[in-house]
Amino acid sequence: MFEEERHNKILNMINSKKSVKVHELSEALYVSTATVRRDLAKMEKAGVIKRSHGGAVLVDSSSAESAISVRELENIKEKKKIAGLAISFISSNSVIFMDSSSTAGMVIPYLSQFKYLTVITNGLKNALLLSEKTDAKIYMPGGIVSTRSNSLLGSDTLDYLSNLNAGLAIFSCSGLTPNNGVTDASFEQSKLKRALIRNSKVRVLLCDSSKFGGIYMCRTCGFEELDYILTDKKPQTGFMEAAAKHGCEILWPQ
Repeated sequence: MFEEERHNKILNMINSKKSVKVHELSEALYVSTATVRRDLAKMEKAGVIKRSHGGAVLVDSSSAESAISVRELENIKEKKKIAGLAISFISSNSVIFMDSSSTAGMVIPYLSQFKYLTVITNGLKNALLLSEKTDAKIYMPGGIVSTRSNSLLGSDTLDYLSNLNAGLAIFSCSGLTPNNGVTDASFEQSKLKRALIRNSKVRVLLCDSSKFGGIYMCRTCGFEELDYILTDKKPQTGFMEAAAKHGCEILWPQ
């Protein structure tokens, strides 16, 4: 069994039982306890689980999701490269769904070259940037303010966005793997992104290379639900094959 498959099974077991012991995982996966401990260490480092005495528990989604102030400082060069690629999908008169991610925020300064844009976002900071940097018409939902992600979330947010349609959705994620697809640390963010995906004609994931290989608690979508993945460098073969199998194209700066 490959490491990624083990991680997926471990996550499923913890999701089901809330906590598991190393010996339980060892028996279920037919591997040594040493292998299980190595897997748990990697998953804890990725922010998926938290190791406890003799086992592991789920990480609370609110603590697993990095604060927006932290994310804004991470991988800035990579995010700028991705933003440069994203512009090719935008034209004047576009209607765009944009999530609250810092990666999507990197696209905003480039939007001033377009006229008559309509942008729908749940991101408080991204909405402010749009108002400062562009002439776009900006739509925001109601909802509960998440100070951690600087966004609006909750049932009111989801209801609002579920009743709108867009030609393009641009959004980021917490992690991406060939087998698990797109995953996120926050259940509410994941659910919101699924609404954007359902109601958009073209779905574009903005994913810097540091997120490749990461598995988080909530599965947002598979490769078959994406049209393009924009990243900063060519990913490993497994990602390319998974995308091609489902008609999704991965693009990076040449």
